[in-house]
Amino acid sequence: MGKDLNKVFDFIDGTKEAQKTGNKNDPLSDYIAYEKAKDMEKELERIIFDTRGSKGVAMFKRMRTQATERDRQSKYAAIKRRNQIMNGLSVVFGVILFVGGIVGMIFLAKYLQELQ
Repeated sequence: MGKDLNKVFDFIDGTKEAQKTGNKNDPLSDYIAYEKAKDMEKELERIIFDTRGSKGVAMFKRMRTQATERDRQSKYAAIKRRNQIMNGLSVVFGVILFVGGIVGMIFLAKYLQELQ
């Protein structure tokens, strides 16, 4: 039993230390934040149920789903815009490179013709 208590206290100390240092890559902190968020969501649903009933909870879940879908669509739209801009810039760069090569070849031909 003493070993189990030591493990629990070590876990608690590790959790407190991770929260104090603010290490963002700590899986324990991520897990704790996840569990806190789930608990807060359950508490919010309980409050909504107490004040608005089951219809209120259903509306809350529907609105949350819609917000998640809007966020996902906006991320995809941003990626699509960025890809379109990158494609346009690469076409412009290709055209400039091609025209520059042709102009360079013309000047090189004129230079070689003058040497003869």
